[in-house]
Amino acid sequence: MTQGDERETTRAREHLANERTLLAWIRTAVALMGLGFVVARFGLFLRQLVAEQAVPSRPGHAAAAIGAVLVGASVVITVLSAVRFFRARAQIERGSYEPELFTEVLVVAITVLAGLALLGYLVWTN
Repeated sequence: MTQGDERETTRAREHLANERTLLAWIRTAVALMGLGFVVARFGLFLRQLVAEQAVPSRPGHAAAAIGAVLVGASVVITVLSAVRFFRARAQIERGSYEPELFTEVLVVAITVLAGLALLGYLVWTN
Protein backbone atom coordinates (compact mmCIF):
# COMPACT_ATOMS: atom_id res chain seq x y z
CA MET A 1 0.00 0.00 0.00
CA THR A 2 1.44 3.35 -0.95
CA GLN A 3 1.51 6.36 1.34
CA GLY A 4 -1.19 8.07 -0.75
CA ASP A 5 -3.46 5.05 -0.37
CA GLU A 6 -2.85 5.01 3.40
CA ARG A 7 -3.71 8.71 3.63
CA GLU A 8 -6.97 8.17 1.70
CA THR A 9 -7.90 5.23 3.94
CA THR A 10 -7.15 7.27 7.06
CA ARG A 11 -9.11 10.24 5.69
CA ALA A 12 -12.08 8.00 4.91
CA ARG A 13 -11.97 6.56 8.45
CA GLU A 14 -11.87 10.05 9.92
CA HIS A 15 -14.89 11.13 7.87
CA LEU A 16 -16.82 8.02 8.86
CA ALA A 17 -16.00 8.60 12.53
CA ASN A 18 -17.14 12.20 12.14
CA GLU A 19 -20.45 11.00 10.68
CA ARG A 20 -20.92 8.51 13.55
CA THR A 21 -20.31 11.31 16.01
CA LEU A 22 -22.94 13.47 14.30
CA LEU A 23 -25.43 10.61 14.47
CA ALA A 24 -24.69 10.13 18.18
CA TRP A 25 -25.40 13.83 18.78
CA ILE A 26 -28.64 13.54 16.82
CA ARG A 27 -29.69 10.52 18.92
CA THR A 28 -28.95 12.54 22.05
CA ALA A 29 -31.04 15.44 20.78
CA VAL A 30 -33.94 13.15 19.85
CA ALA A 31 -33.83 11.52 23.30
CA LEU A 32 -33.84 14.95 24.94
CA MET A 33 -36.72 16.03 22.74
CA GLY A 34 -38.67 12.91 23.69
CA LEU A 35 -37.99 13.52 27.37
CA GLY A 36 -39.17 17.11 27.00
CA PHE A 37 -42.37 15.96 25.33
CA VAL A 38 -43.06 13.38 28.05
CA VAL A 39 -42.44 15.92 30.83
CA ALA A 40 -44.74 18.46 29.18
CA ARG A 41 -47.47 15.84 28.69
CA PHE A 42 -47.07 14.78 32.32
CA GLY A 43 -47.85 18.35 33.36
CA LEU A 44 -50.95 18.29 31.19
CA PHE A 45 -51.95 14.99 32.78
CA LEU A 46 -51.56 16.51 36.27
CA ARG A 47 -53.71 19.51 35.35
CA GLN A 48 -56.40 17.20 33.97
CA LEU A 49 -56.27 15.08 37.11
CA VAL A 50 -56.68 18.16 39.30
CA ALA A 51 -59.61 19.38 37.18
CA GLU A 52 -61.45 16.06 37.40
CA GLN A 53 -60.90 15.31 41.09
CA ALA A 54 -61.22 18.52 43.08
CA VAL A 55 -57.73 17.83 44.41
CA PRO A 56 -55.82 20.80 45.81
CA SER A 57 -54.32 22.47 42.78
CA ARG A 58 -50.71 21.80 41.99
CA PRO A 59 -50.26 23.32 38.57
CA GLY A 60 -48.43 21.41 35.88
CA HIS A 61 -47.15 24.65 34.38
CA ALA A 62 -43.63 23.90 35.60
CA ALA A 63 -43.70 20.57 33.75
CA ALA A 64 -44.77 22.30 30.56
CA ALA A 65 -41.98 24.86 30.95
CA ILE A 66 -39.37 22.20 31.70
CA GLY A 67 -40.59 20.15 28.74
CA ALA A 68 -40.42 23.16 26.42
CA VAL A 69 -36.90 23.97 27.62
CA LEU A 70 -35.80 20.37 26.97
CA VAL A 71 -37.26 20.41 23.46
CA GLY A 72 -35.59 23.78 22.82
CA ALA A 73 -32.30 22.41 24.12
CA SER A 74 -32.57 19.49 21.72
CA VAL A 75 -32.92 21.91 18.82
CA VAL A 76 -29.84 23.84 20.01
CA ILE A 77 -27.88 20.59 20.36
CA THR A 78 -28.89 19.54 16.84
CA VAL A 79 -27.72 22.85 15.37
CA LEU A 80 -24.46 22.78 17.33
CA SER A 81 -23.80 19.19 16.30
CA ALA A 82 -24.27 20.11 12.64
CA VAL A 83 -21.87 23.05 13.00
CA ARG A 84 -19.38 20.78 14.77
CA PHE A 85 -19.74 18.16 12.03
CA PHE A 86 -19.00 20.62 9.21
CA ARG A 87 -16.06 22.17 11.08
CA ALA A 88 -14.53 18.74 11.70
CA ARG A 89 -15.15 17.81 8.07
CA ALA A 90 -13.27 20.88 6.84
CA GLN A 91 -10.44 20.27 9.32
CA ILE A 92 -10.12 16.64 8.22
CA GLU A 93 -9.87 17.77 4.61
CA ARG A 94 -7.15 20.30 5.54
CA GLY A 95 -5.36 17.70 7.65
CA SER A 96 -5.47 19.91 10.73
CA TYR A 97 -8.14 18.48 13.06
CA GLU A 98 -8.49 20.30 16.38
CA PRO A 99 -10.86 18.68 18.92
CA GLU A 100 -13.51 20.97 20.39
CA LEU A 101 -14.84 20.93 23.92
CA PHE A 102 -17.70 23.46 23.82
CA THR A 103 -20.45 21.16 22.51
CA GLU A 104 -19.65 18.39 24.97
CA VAL A 105 -19.58 20.79 27.93
CA LEU A 106 -22.86 22.37 26.79
CA VAL A 107 -24.61 18.99 26.54
CA VAL A 108 -23.35 17.98 29.98
CA ALA A 109 -24.54 21.31 31.42
CA ILE A 110 -27.97 20.97 29.80
CA THR A 111 -28.30 17.40 31.07
CA VAL A 112 -27.34 18.38 34.62
CA LEU A 113 -29.68 21.39 34.60
CA ALA A 114 -32.53 19.29 33.18
CA GLY A 115 -31.94 16.64 35.84
CA LEU A 116 -31.93 19.24 38.60
CA ALA A 117 -35.08 20.88 37.20
CA LEU A 118 -36.87 17.53 37.07
CA LEU A 119 -35.68 16.66 40.56
CA GLY A 120 -36.90 20.01 41.85
CA TYR A 121 -40.23 19.53 40.12
CA LEU A 122 -40.68 16.05 41.59
CA VAL A 123 -39.85 17.29 45.09
CA TRP A 124 -42.14 20.31 44.65
CA THR A 125 -45.15 18.23 43.50
CA ASN A 126 -44.86 15.67 46.32
